[in-house]
Amino acid sequence: MSSEIMSLEMDVFCLLLLIRILYQMYINREQNDHWNYFYYTIAWACVYLFMDAIWIMNVKHFLTFSKIQSGIFNSFYFCSLAMLVCSWYVYVQKTLHSAVLKHKKILVLTFIPLIFFIGSSLLSYWTHGLFVIDQVGNYHRGKLLPFYFLILFAYILYLSIKAGYLSKKAKNYLYQKEYKVIVRFSFLPFITALIQITVDHLLIFNLGLTYSIFIVYNYFQQNLISLDPLTKINNREQLDIYLTMKMKENHQKKDLYLFLLDIDQFKKINDELGHVVGDQIILKTADILKQIAYLHNCFISRYGGDEFIMVCERDKNEEITPVFNDLQRLFQQSYEGLPDFSVSIGYAKYDESLNYIPKFIEKADRYMYLNKNVKK
Repeated sequence: MSSEIMSLEMDVFCLLLLIRILYQMYINREQNDHWNYFYYTIAWACVYLFMDAIWIMNVKHFLTFSKIQSGIFNSFYFCSLAMLVCSWYVYVQKTLHSAVLKHKKILVLTFIPLIFFIGSSLLSYWTHGLFVIDQVGNYHRGKLLPFYFLILFAYILYLSIKAGYLSKKAKNYLYQKEYKVIVRFSFLPFITALIQITVDHLLIFNLGLTYSIFIVYNYFQQNLISLDPLTKINNREQLDIYLTMKMKENHQKKDLYLFLLDIDQFKKINDELGHVVGDQIILKTADILKQIAYLHNCFISRYGGDEFIMVCERDKNEEITPVFNDLQRLFQQSYEGLPDFSVSIGYAKYDESLNYIPKFIEKADRYMYLNKNVKK
């Protein structure tokens, strides 16, 4: 079986897989911004794979194009790959919280190489830059084609390096995970493209691209399972996993603290103001914890009902008081559209006597109820 036929079968398999993923993402398209940005990346990947399958059928003469038809098709074929890289670029910059997206002039400047090659692909029928179509409609490589692929993969490599650097630098646990997923996505298409360029008849780039998309999609699915449906922060199962990992680590260099928070008189709020207001207060509590987690690099989760847990690591002899003070300050503020509410906070420092998770939480719980009793 020729390499082109195998590549065609691979394209069909990858295309069917991505269409299935795209359908699942369409159902959940309003979930979050990242989901929507990645949705367009997969959509362009589907367009590219479809065009690639048509291109192979044309090469094998399963389909025949006239000279002008072949020119139009190849123009859009190269455009589809460029648009795939464009959509991935925007998605990654959004994920990395890049300032580039906030400045339109800078964003346009970063797209100039891609815009140039999109223009080149549309004009190549006449200029012969990326491809040449002979009199019988056969395709031949143009002189600028190596530069086209060099530019495309330079974008992918740049994003991979940037995400890798930020994953090392990021203090936030959740950001570290997400940035590492970006690195894995960008790395595999780059490597498979290099292999395909250097090894004749080994057409594996599309497989690498599809598998990388699947990795990111799987990351989204794991987030859906691991996040609390209402607040979109970690659920209790993720808390157990995280605490188990941290309690097993050597804490000679780090101190581990667990904060337990409980919304005061939450049952009364639900009874008197209704469950909608109760949910809004829970969401605001989660929102405040996200701010603290970002400031102090803490792990946050919903423990159950109106209870939340936050886990923080600190260097030896480093005070935990700034974290506690920031919590109190933010919860003492009034928030527009919400009734005034308060929380009780208890925290505990991990030591060897707290040899399993319930003990650790129970110690913080005792201090939290001392806090509640003081308020009465």
